[in-house]
Amino acid sequence: MDPSERRQYCQKQWLISKRTLENEFDRAFEKVQVKGQVENLFFSYVQDHLFSNEACISLYYRLFFFSTLLLVQILENEGIDIGGFQLHELKPVYEASLNWSKKSSDQAQLERVLINVNVALELLIHDFIDPSSV
Repeated sequence: MDPSERRQYCQKQWLISKRTLENEFDRAFEKVQVKGQVENLFFSYVQDHLFSNEACISLYYRLFFFSTLLLVQILENEGIDIGGFQLHELKPVYEASLNWSKKSSDQAQLERVLINVNVALELLIHDFIDPSSV
């Protein structure tokens, strides 16, 4: 694929993944303040690896979950009240990401690419479960 075709492929995968998350969880990514950076990361991963539809959905869900947790943690650390955020309310998005990954033909490649995100997610989840560890 030439660069223009790769960009179109990424845009298509972004929209498919975005709609899938919105339909499955009734959550809009536009509400997440770091959307632009996450979108750039999504496009970069998809352009470099041309992930399958299932892997793209998994990637989108994982980045949505990661960016939301990161933003919540930053706001809490700054003493900003975020209105009773509960990890269990958002964790199904992460679990769905893992399920989409398992369904994908390129699961191993996706998980290898996301190793740093996964490590950071484990730490964030641990911090939400055990805030005394921060």
